[in-house]
Amino acid sequence: MNYIYHLVPEPFLGKKLIPLNEMNPEGELYLSHSKKYKGRESLVSEMIPILNCKWNDVVQFSALNPQYIINELRKIQPRFKIHRMKCFKVSVEEVESVYEGVVFNRSKSREKGDFSISLNEVQLLHSKNYKEIHSVPKETLEYWNKIKETGEGKYLWFPYVPHIFLKGAVDTSNFEIIDLS
Repeated sequence: MNYIYHLVPEPFLGKKLIPLNEMNPEGELYLSHSKKYKGRESLVSEMIPILNCKWNDVVQFSALNPQYIINELRKIQPRFKIHRMKCFKVSVEEVESVYEGVVFNRSKSREKGDFSISLNEVQLLHSKNYKEIHSVPKETLEYWNKIKETGEGKYLWFPYVPHIFLKGAVDTSNFEIIDLS
């Protein structure tokens, strides 16, 4: 079985993950989640092919268990601290018939600052064609090592890791929660 992953927000109130565009733009929740797009503001208005909605209209999942990310980041930055210690682990079969979803695999040859999303980078989420990944891509490791060497930028968790977008609010009532260390 193949899974997708989403870090459990801190704090997490209720039973739904909601896209940024469904949050109150004046509220604390919106303000805290929108910070992650500082320097990448144009990304939030990008349209996602197939789903025909904006980046901020989806809930984002990862094709890689965040524990692998944590393990690799700690090799590069031994004092790396994590603040969210839990993660939703979701079977693709559990969500594919409930939500419109796509797998987004950004072209690795894209220039820095180009946040456009092309149709050839997106495919419909379906358990028959989806493959979870089990190691951090080499491009991600190179990106983190460059940050360590130059001291410029921040350690984004998921660069070059396939993203899974589910359109609209996502009910987490039946999702498995795993602990991260």
